[in-house]
Amino acid sequence: MSDTQMNKAPLPPQQDDRSDPLDPLPLNRTTEDPLPFEEILEVNTEKSSSGGAGRVLKNKAGQLTLNTKIIEMAHDKTIEMLKNRSAAVYGPQPPKQVQLDSVINLIHRRDTFVLAGTGVGKTRIAEMYWDLFPKYKKPIVLALNPLDSLGDNQEKKNLNISAINLTKMNLNETVEKDILKGVYSFIYLSPEVLLNNAIFSRIFYNETFQDRVSLVVVDEAHMIYVWGLVASGKSKKLFSHGRHQDWAVFRPSYGDIAARLLGINAPLLLLSATCRPQAIKGILKSLKITEESISYRRAELSRPEIRIIRVPMKCSLKSCDDLLQLYGPRSCIPDNEIIPTLIYSNTRNLTMQASKVVHEARRIPGGHGDANSTFARRFHACSGDVSKEETTTKFAAGEFPFTLDEVIPHPFAR
Repeated sequence: MSDTQMNKAPLPPQQDDRSDPLDPLPLNRTTEDPLPFEEILEVNTEKSSSGGAGRVLKNKAGQLTLNTKIIEMAHDKTIEMLKNRSAAVYGPQPPKQVQLDSVINLIHRRDTFVLAGTGVGKTRIAEMYWDLFPKYKKPIVLALNPLDSLGDNQEKKNLNISAINLTKMNLNETVEKDILKGVYSFIYLSPEVLLNNAIFSRIFYNETFQDRVSLVVVDEAHMIYVWGLVASGKSKKLFSHGRHQDWAVFRPSYGDIAARLLGINAPLLLLSATCRPQAIKGILKSLKITEESISYRRAELSRPEIRIIRVPMKCSLKSCDDLLQLYGPRSCIPDNEIIPTLIYSNTRNLTMQASKVVHEARRIPGGHGDANSTFARRFHACSGDVSKEETTTKFAAGEFPFTLDEVIPHPFAR
């Protein structure tokens, strides 16, 4: 692998953000851009902890790269440096070992596959790596999100980093110019935008944009396996992509997504919490990456703090009457003592029915029609953005403990 060289271009005189990632950061302040199961049988994800030969990412003139001092730093010194910068950005919570190991892989430009459960902090890996680049050079992290809502959530989490979730509705010439100027550090997009949007194609093949991309991230990487099945025609007997968590725009061209993902001279970071061994093999095959050339990093997939309680149903799902046994009357249990609850339904009618039943259980006549209820409110997929934001904000603030959500397929899925 060729040595990575720092771009020696002089610093713009108008910029004052010239701090080097190697400079020590006081622990009482943050950086300028802070941010808050199966058994493996056929795919051995333990053996390649240091990565194999991998793709050869050759540096070219103008390519944004890390300082060679960071790349050549001893392992223990790199760990210490990453912990110091993490403390400056995220506070006293230390980075997890899987995060440190993954960032070190990316520093050495190795493609990395992180298998870790929700809550481990997989998204922080990209942020920690991005933070190592000089900000005046405007590094970009390109993140592929299979689900539109996931991109929205990521964007909200990155309020202190300039981020944008590209959709066909907001991607216009003005946004194109902003991206090419380096206004956005994290760019989230769906496969549909990556492959089938003319404006983004112009952005993607722009040399300035390509030179600034420091990392390509694929969140929910198991979706690549599903796209590969769709493209190969093997999904006729597959029902997993009919579940609400997997709804997306399925096109045969998604099976050829590797050409785009690997078309940028930057390391690839795959993130997933639900990859079976056959899915891992399918993903690597779809991306045309050998098992020996990718570095695996694993963390706990289970969530010991989550307790799953199974309640046998006695009534039909359509009636929702099984909810009657879960909630007592308001006179016995005040609204503010109800455990925060989310109920997902796939139609507005079913959402309304669930609302009627839980209000009946609470002895609140007509409560399902109260838009300002202190017990439960509805969240419809067709609601306006203002209404959705108000509902989610007040639910998170504890103004009401119960939310009934309607989840519907992507509008282009049918």
